[in-house]
Amino acid sequence: MKTFPRFIISILFCSSLSLTAWPARAQNQEPKPSPVCQRDDALNVIHQQIEASRLIDDEVKRISVLIRAADLLWPYRQDKARAALREAFDLATRNYKEKGDEPSLQGHLIVQVADQRYRVIGAIAKRDPAWARKLSDQIREEEAKEAEEKATKDVERDARTAEKLLAAASALLPTDQPAALRFAGASLRYPPTMFLPIFLYRLAEINAAGADQFYREALTAYLSVPMERFLYLSSYPFGASGDVGEMPMYTAYGVPRNFTPRPALQRSFVETLLRRAEQMIQNPVVNPAGDRGRLSESGQMWLALTRLGPQINGSLPDLAEAARQARESMFAMLSQTDQRRVNNTVMERPQKSFDEMIEDAERQQDPAIREATLAIAVMHASANETLEHVVSAADKISDTGLRAQILSWLYFERTQKATKDKKFAEAKRLASKVDELDQRAYLYLKIAEELIKRTRNDSEARELLEEVLNAAAKAPDTEVKARALLGVAFLYTRIEANRSIAVLGDAVKVINHIASPDFSSDQAGRKIEGKAFGSYATLQTPSFNPENGFREVGKVDFEGAQNLAANFVDKSLRAMTMMALAEWCLQNSPPPRKPAKVEPKVVKP
Repeated sequence: MKTFPRFIISILFCSSLSLTAWPARAQNQEPKPSPVCQRDDALNVIHQQIEASRLIDDEVKRISVLIRAADLLWPYRQDKARAALREAFDLATRNYKEKGDEPSLQGHLIVQVADQRYRVIGAIAKRDPAWARKLSDQIREEEAKEAEEKATKDVERDARTAEKLLAAASALLPTDQPAALRFAGASLRYPPTMFLPIFLYRLAEINAAGADQFYREALTAYLSVPMERFLYLSSYPFGASGDVGEMPMYTAYGVPRNFTPRPALQRSFVETLLRRAEQMIQNPVVNPAGDRGRLSESGQMWLALTRLGPQINGSLPDLAEAARQARESMFAMLSQTDQRRVNNTVMERPQKSFDEMIEDAERQQDPAIREATLAIAVMHASANETLEHVVSAADKISDTGLRAQILSWLYFERTQKATKDKKFAEAKRLASKVDELDQRAYLYLKIAEELIKRTRNDSEARELLEEVLNAAAKAPDTEVKARALLGVAFLYTRIEANRSIAVLGDAVKVINHIASPDFSSDQAGRKIEGKAFGSYATLQTPSFNPENGFREVGKVDFEGAQNLAANFVDKSLRAMTMMALAEWCLQNSPPPRKPAKVEPKVVKP
């Protein structure tokens, strides 16, 4: 999960190991239908990858291989799967002790570091919840003992523990809801974070009553936590995509499409908020500004009651007067500086036209703020504004690097709209103006996919794919180039298998030239960064991932994909792609033959 700081920001193997159990195809031989492979052969290959993983230096990559192998082996060879998971957990524990889980700052973006222990626990919980719970309890006991020895409370560390537990719970929801709820319940011992509403909304999609009950438990658990944490409970009852306070970390929540507000939970939340306001009124204390420049308790209460005013007036009219009085009392407790601050936070500003926003930006005295304001105006310009007019505004940005990023972002968004509107020629023209190779490849692949689906026009789709390959040929060997080639190989499986395996081979060559390739995520990042401005978004690109690419190509040329997987220099990539092919084999191999029934011989005396 990526979170955002508070400034101008816009949301958003030894190399000889191979599949020896499967015969190799002679080079340059035409692709043929994938063979029927044997289950035991595939299982042996997976076990080989566990053995080979001990030669992987990167602990995180090694853990990934062990988790993947264990997941595939569990239904067939549970003892080996358990051993792999124990090994993974030991590695994860060592990794945590050496490196910890402190977040890092990348540009303007705060990036959370995954605690590999909880990653392994999440994998274990899908198969053995009791074992996972035992390991989780063990971690919490160790952390509690460490905190007691330090005699200090580390809120940020405790908050990260809550996030890890809720992340594990969210991952378990589709397969084991009781186990997910146990992990989520354990998180209530720690401060609330934005992972709480994320989990609640995901749970509500599959069990609305269960989500409501868990919300009640959370409200009880967090009755007296600091207001900046308590207000993480504000979004769910109202079906809101954001919180009503000034939060330590924030994001836009994915509210389920059919979610409806919860009046009973709204009442519980507001009544709790009002009780806390009354306690502060009756026992006034010196109320300085919050830590790190955040709002004080009274400031957070005033902000929450103000933002919730319309909902309280509409859905809870009997609480409206109490809310008004509490709001006035909270405001009186604020310093003049904080009064101006909270007023500016909730003040509704008149809607401005695109041209007015550009004019405001040009009046800014600070060059960095001027550039940021221009950039935001261009990025969020209505689709009704002509492209030429928006491009003209972007040309006012002095920073050539930022201007190029903004224009690429603009062309990317307009390409998506043209593709959705089935204006494929226009979409192709706009996509060609996107500078970033992986993003241009993503757009071309989307257009080609729509052409194949809607018009059955293979020649036009092929033309687009070849344009990506031509651009890639001129680019240096990077992960961006490799992802583009993997995407092209993926789509060529639908129109020309020969070309698909050839492009996949090119992708392997590129990846082998990269010092430390990392394809652990199916997401390709999009970002714009200026001196006082950052905007981030991600693209879901499963076909740009080597495992998925090899799996799909393996469906049309299994032996060719097998041979290419063995060519990876990176040991973890070789292992993961081998296992992707083995998984396909397990899913498509015939069931084991039943032993022939042998009639007993009758021996005559």
